[in-house]
Amino acid sequence: MVDTSRTAESENQVVKSQQNLQNLQEQLEHTQLAYRMAQTSERFKAGFLARTAHELRSPLNSIMSLQQLILADLCEDPAEEREFISQAYAAAQKLLGLLDRLINVSKAVYGTEQLKIQPLCLEDIFMELESLLMLQAQNRNQHLQIEYPAPDIQVIADPRWLQQVLVSLVDTPMSLMREGVIRVIPQVDAAQQQVQIRIEDERPAEFWQEPIDLLSTLRDRGMLQAAEEEMTQMPSAPELAALTELGSLPSPGMSLIVNQMLLEKMGGSIEVLAVPTTAHPITCIQCTLMLATQE
Repeated sequence: MVDTSRTAESENQVVKSQQNLQNLQEQLEHTQLAYRMAQTSERFKAGFLARTAHELRSPLNSIMSLQQLILADLCEDPAEEREFISQAYAAAQKLLGLLDRLINVSKAVYGTEQLKIQPLCLEDIFMELESLLMLQAQNRNQHLQIEYPAPDIQVIADPRWLQQVLVSLVDTPMSLMREGVIRVIPQVDAAQQQVQIRIEDERPAEFWQEPIDLLSTLRDRGMLQAAEEEMTQMPSAPELAALTELGSLPSPGMSLIVNQMLLEKMGGSIEVLAVPTTAHPITCIQCTLMLATQE
């Protein structure tokens, strides 16, 4: 005669063992996912720090080199010396501007400055964007085309930082293009409760040759030591003038990383969907924001 109570107990133990094994497997998967996310985050932070150091080193190198020229009495006359001082002052202003921007962004990203996340009318944001940049585009012989969303479309974001992100994403290609078209196109994804904002431009392909992950690139190419040696070299006056002029704005890579951090803090994201090629000479960057719930 079979002991049914013992059989039932054994079956219960088997079921519990299977459940425990399944729980352990789920915990292992969660741990592995967390580990991969931590690795990705650390790589991103390292790349951001390297990019920041690179951005700040450029104007600092200009200031030091210009001062070296003056201290070495290599100026032809007082007018040239005054010009070098003026260029050094412009580089110092750029350095201060970059530091101020990084400090403000760090406050927003790491919580020392509370973001004012709230429903925002996307049409109002686009109107402000057009008023800030349309005249600038016309003066540069460029065409800024903004497609307006429906008046009732609202997104969840901080008004100040969202405006700055969109202005930066449009202003960057405007600064890199001599002429061309920049398009801002919204698209509502009701199923995902999201709004995608696509920014398309016609910047030259060479502006995408420098990768965002600057740290690994510098290490792989052995450029960290070369960068340090560059600080001790004295460029010529024409080279310094060109460096000051070209370095008046943050690089596209730096701007993209900063904007990505801000959008993620607001629950959004940013993707580079396309970069220029021979067959497709268009850059396409997409910002994703959450739709505000309609009550």
